[in-house]
Amino acid sequence: MKQNKTVFERLKGKEAIYSLGLFIQFVLLIAMIILAICTLFVPEFKVALQVLVVLLLFTMGYNNHTVFKRKGFTLLYIIAGFAFLFTIIMG
Repeated sequence: MKQNKTVFERLKGKEAIYSLGLFIQFVLLIAMIILAICTLFVPEFKVALQVLVVLLLFTMGYNNHTVFKRKGFTLLYIIAGFAFLFTIIMG
């Protein structure tokens, strides 16, 4: 049976780059929440919010690939990131 490890157990003894990836994901998530609240009052922030969603999806894909070793979710996050990026570019 496969044991579920916590994030801290997975990061123990790893390089600092793994912690940096999770830190960037956390910062992007907090910034996205703040910007989502701001978008309710100022609709012009919508494009910035969409860019943050794309960055967050790519970061989540990277962290899933390197830290958690979930290949299916990695592909899902990368495809969703490119889909959001495509919608931003096309308007």
